[in-house]
Amino acid sequence: MRVLTRYLLWQTFLGLLGAATVIIAVILLIDFVETSRDIATRVDISPADAALFSLLRLPLLLQDTLPFIVLFGVLWTFFRLNRRSELIVMRASGVSVWRIMAPVAVLAFVTGLAGSFLLNPLGAATSAYFEARRSALFEGRPVEEVSGARVWLREVRENQFVVIAAQGIDDSRLISPIFRIYNPQGANGGPPELEQQVHASQASLAGGFWQLSGAVEYRPESGATVLGDVSIPTSTGQEALFERTRSAQGVSFWRLPDVIVSAREAGLSTRTYELRWQSLLAQPLLLVAAALLAIAATLRLTRLGGAAGFALAGGAGGFLLYFLQRMLTGLGSAGSLDVVSAAWSAPALFALGALLYIAVTEDG
Repeated sequence: MRVLTRYLLWQTFLGLLGAATVIIAVILLIDFVETSRDIATRVDISPADAALFSLLRLPLLLQDTLPFIVLFGVLWTFFRLNRRSELIVMRASGVSVWRIMAPVAVLAFVTGLAGSFLLNPLGAATSAYFEARRSALFEGRPVEEVSGARVWLREVRENQFVVIAAQGIDDSRLISPIFRIYNPQGANGGPPELEQQVHASQASLAGGFWQLSGAVEYRPESGATVLGDVSIPTSTGQEALFERTRSAQGVSFWRLPDVIVSAREAGLSTRTYELRWQSLLAQPLLLVAAALLAIAATLRLTRLGGAAGFALAGGAGGFLLYFLQRMLTGLGSAGSLDVVSAAWSAPALFALGALLYIAVTEDG
């Protein structure tokens, strides 16, 4: 049994690796085109920089596609085992379908844990570096000068846009903020031009204004001007500030509990962060459900006919699982469904449904 378990694990791992390779290639190709088109409209960018930006975005994009990697990887593995009659030999030798699918389910569960515990924090870190590098490219400065800023905001005004960088945030107060005001239409239709830059020791959000303390203004055509305490109008509200500086997608798995506590202490809604937390906790079950769907769709013996049709049905079931999970997550974000039900319902229902189908077809 140990030899069979290792063999099934190895075959499934190869299937997952093949599926991951194809999906990663597609992600990189599409994101490379989108990144090149998005950034090249503002500044000149080399193909190497565009490829780097795509690689920095890859971990979070890859995490979103993990259900499809498991689904197609297990589908391919078991369809291949079925066509080579290996499944027939295993079951004829007295191995039950439950023993056959147990190693696969365990591997899918471990993959889900790795996605939540390792890939998600890596994606949060690379996404933050992506934002810093992109801002440095837009501003024409070395990335080291902007990568230290931990808070980034962008506001659009009439004929202007404002980029705000700060070293940190305390409730609704920015620490060491820098306000950069740009003219989106540069000289001769070139890249955006910096019109004004304001440094401050802190900036508090109150009544539709940023209240700056110790402000110093810099303009390209003049030197520094000490402003002292000034106000700058803003369209950013307190809750929007919290959400924009702590995007649920950009917060790593390990920092989410602290962010939830901070939002609750500030009297703000924690639903988005709690939903993200529960979704990451439910990811192992989601991948197990995808694996069980793939197994249920490929157990039909090839000699009975219709195996390819069942495999296609399994793929369609995987897409249905993914989109139902997205729909329930949207309902949870809107407050129409509690966060636990929104995150766990679809994986639990599909996993139980696949197990029921296998039990009925195999054990009667």
